[in-house]
Amino acid sequence: MALINSMSLRGKITLAACALAFLAASVFIVKMASKPSYTTVMTGVDPAKTTQITSALTAAGVPFELQNGGTAIAVQKGKETAANVALASKGLNSGTTQPGFEILDKQKLGASTQQQQVAYQRGLEGEIANTISQIDGAQGATVNLTLGQDNLFADESQPATAAVLLPSDASSMDPASVKGIANLVASSVPNLRSANVTITDGTGAMLWPNGDSSGDGSGGSLPSKTNAEAKYNASTASAVQAMLDRTLGPNKAQVMVHSDLNVDKTDLQRLQYDTKNVVPSEQRVTNETLKGTGSASGGTSGTASNLPSYAANGSASGSGNNDYKNKTSDTSNAIGKTITKTTVAPGTVNKMDMSLMLDKSVRLTPAQLTQLKASVSSAAGLNTKRGDTLAVTQGLSFTPTTAAPKAGPIPAAFSGILKGAGIGLGALMFLFFVTRHLRRRERGELIDEPSWLKSLEAANPRAELMPMPDFTSDAGASEVSIATSDPRRQQLDNLIHDEPERVAAHLRQWVTEDNK
Repeated sequence: MALINSMSLRGKITLAACALAFLAASVFIVKMASKPSYTTVMTGVDPAKTTQITSALTAAGVPFELQNGGTAIAVQKGKETAANVALASKGLNSGTTQPGFEILDKQKLGASTQQQQVAYQRGLEGEIANTISQIDGAQGATVNLTLGQDNLFADESQPATAAVLLPSDASSMDPASVKGIANLVASSVPNLRSANVTITDGTGAMLWPNGDSSGDGSGGSLPSKTNAEAKYNASTASAVQAMLDRTLGPNKAQVMVHSDLNVDKTDLQRLQYDTKNVVPSEQRVTNETLKGTGSASGGTSGTASNLPSYAANGSASGSGNNDYKNKTSDTSNAIGKTITKTTVAPGTVNKMDMSLMLDKSVRLTPAQLTQLKASVSSAAGLNTKRGDTLAVTQGLSFTPTTAAPKAGPIPAAFSGILKGAGIGLGALMFLFFVTRHLRRRERGELIDEPSWLKSLEAANPRAELMPMPDFTSDAGASEVSIATSDPRRQQLDNLIHDEPERVAAHLRQWVTEDNK
């Protein structure tokens, strides 16, 4: 401190500036050391997919940051594997979009016709794939085309075909969406029919063509029984669970649904006659009559009586009159007839079983439990006539769900800001207290009354302090003997001899106070 007090104003300012520079350098080094490093895992990302990618990384707890205006994704070093797994599970691991028709801009001068054809095909595949990727659940689609080849003879021409590979989670896509993808691809390629488009998911399951896709085109691929039941169970359980959370509270009840659906598509035709209202609608009457004269029977047998030329020569025979009448009536009765054609859509519930589990904190009376069962059965559409069941279990101990800490660019940046602010605040406080101490030191406020002075009797004023002895006289020798015999005087002499600077500082303080 004595060294600081002896320094000039310029020296003190220089010392403070050096201390401030040291603190700034320390803050910078600590910030750089504590800042996590990031590694780029995806480039050329479609900005439309950025939100989905960041949501997947945040859910997986992988810190990340956006680069190049949101077209590149970088994750914290050491988290590359977790990021790739999280993105692959969502079908978002296709880091770069497929090149579209911009690939034609890079054509070299003198490219052959075959090279131009291949470039056009690759560009068309990329454009179709990027368009399909905008559909929900079809992100990361891959398209392979085989363009048609015309020939002079029609039977030797090769039609165009297309193969589309969707991500692994596309097996639960709506059949209408799958049909839309097939029609989209067919409309984008010349002379391509939708029946020649093959769509599969990541598991290899055929999504198109399937069912009646090659028939009248009225429907697409029918959903499998497993997928249809999974969707129905999830939607029903979600609706009932939302009702339970609003009434009983969150994490107080859990519901599970298992259904048996009929996914067969059938056509029913029904013919029905109306036997009550029978009205005669048609009646036909036929009348038959015959009138005339003829010879009476008689004469001998032979040609004489049968040949007309010999009639005159024959013997005389008798004559008679003919009158024949016949009436026929035919009546047709009209009966009403109705023909009904019905197409039964798949998805009829054959049977549904539901399980309801209640936490032990939920205490219901028998009447309230009965009302709860009725509400759940009504909300789920249970029908006891077809054998639906509802099982309720009470007194279970649910494990509390703790929210996972959010990890990502916002928490990491916020913690970095807090670190920097804390270090800066500490540096400012350090400079403030150092400056305050130096100022007080200059004013002498920090020089306390010495302990040796406190040990002296307060009753003795300064004027009573003995003057310095005169060693040239006998009186001075006597005074020396008196001072030697006085222990307080001896203590003061020892202090002046051992700590002269401290005593001088106190003397300067006394002089300053007297001048004031």
